[in-house]
Amino acid sequence: MKIALIGNMNNNNFALMRYFRDLGADAHLLLYKGDGANTLSHFCPENDTWEIERWAPFIHQTKIENGPFSILGNPERLIFPYQPLCYLKYAIKFLMRRQGRRILPPTVSELRAAFSGYDRYVGSGLSPAILNRMGLALDIFYPYATGIEFLASPEFLSLKMNSRYLIRKTLERVEAAQRTGIDRARFCLNAEMSVTRNAFQANQIKFITLAIPMVYSQELPPNERRLSAELIAAKKEIEDSDLAILMHSRLMWCKQATFTNSEWASWSKNSDWLVREFARLLVMRPGLKARLFILEYGPDIEATKALSTELGIEHAMTWLPKMARRELMSLIAACDIGVGEFYRDHGVLWGGTGWEVLSQGKPLLQSYNFDDGEYEAIFGYPPPPMLPVKSRDCILRHLIDMADHAEKRKAIGRGAAEWFGRYNGIGLAAQWLNILTRPN
Repeated sequence: MKIALIGNMNNNNFALMRYFRDLGADAHLLLYKGDGANTLSHFCPENDTWEIERWAPFIHQTKIENGPFSILGNPERLIFPYQPLCYLKYAIKFLMRRQGRRILPPTVSELRAAFSGYDRYVGSGLSPAILNRMGLALDIFYPYATGIEFLASPEFLSLKMNSRYLIRKTLERVEAAQRTGIDRARFCLNAEMSVTRNAFQANQIKFITLAIPMVYSQELPPNERRLSAELIAAKKEIEDSDLAILMHSRLMWCKQATFTNSEWASWSKNSDWLVREFARLLVMRPGLKARLFILEYGPDIEATKALSTELGIEHAMTWLPKMARRELMSLIAACDIGVGEFYRDHGVLWGGTGWEVLSQGKPLLQSYNFDDGEYEAIFGYPPPPMLPVKSRDCILRHLIDMADHAEKRKAIGRGAAEWFGRYNGIGLAAQWLNILTRPN
């Protein structure tokens, strides 16, 4: 059985591909044109492994985009509705091809050339609509972000609402195509019990509650000589600290104009909470050599730097460039505490940053908005040992506790690693493979 994993947002499918191959499946990663490019440059296979040569034969680059352009059909029928103008159409196509550009969506034949020849398909993003256009259906669809991309994510809905008429109509066409493709998928998987669950329910789409095994944990640590100079310097600072805290999630806390207040309350990661509470920690524990490491990642980098200046804590902070996950994992392993996001909505699960911290056996400081017993009732197993945050005040309490009790901090980290090995990683990937290989 030959398996196609389409797209690689968050390096999710690259992790899945490696786990599937470890489990004996013939899995292949099919990259979209934009995967690992521009603002997503850190989401490429080379940045997620020290063994790219081992996996390269099973990675295939396509020329298909994970966007509306790939499903709009042939707009020249609208632009050139009259037969005499077809000559102009062909002239433009000829000139654009000679210049190495493309102004028309891929044809169905081109889609089939890129994606045909597999027995099972797994995808996120616009994969449901793209496969549906070529007469195929996903076996597993899973959203890669909060909400359902191109159908019911806060970002997509805000863009549609605030766009001009023609763009809005185009997005509505994309939305309809995505809905049709998701309806045709054999299974939908999701573990986000807030905005995403609400999106599935609002669209009357059933899903299996299952997390994404998005962090591959089977690689050996790299030789130190392969690490960047910035990372080596950061690890030295960590060694010289009493408490080293790493926040490597996207910095996003300044309200964006296209969101209403209620929408932003669900979308914001509230990254500033940690900076503000870290400043309070320094006041309450003046003799503590604490250091906060933050990645330059996200729309609110400058706002966060300005906040740290306002609070007077620059001396206790280290800014690091956005880096590959393979290096990031080494940094997480060296730190004392890893920090995710601080969402306010009930039932929001942590994202990739949280899984990375848990996989490296470190206490995870992360929003946790579940009632007592609710997490286990939903997922069938207990939540991980972590530092749960239900409000901003919880952050300072956890920081003080971890600063004052080093052995407790280490015990939570050991428990997190054991939990990850039991309920995520290759064991979780085996559950995905079992669902994928069920007969039609």
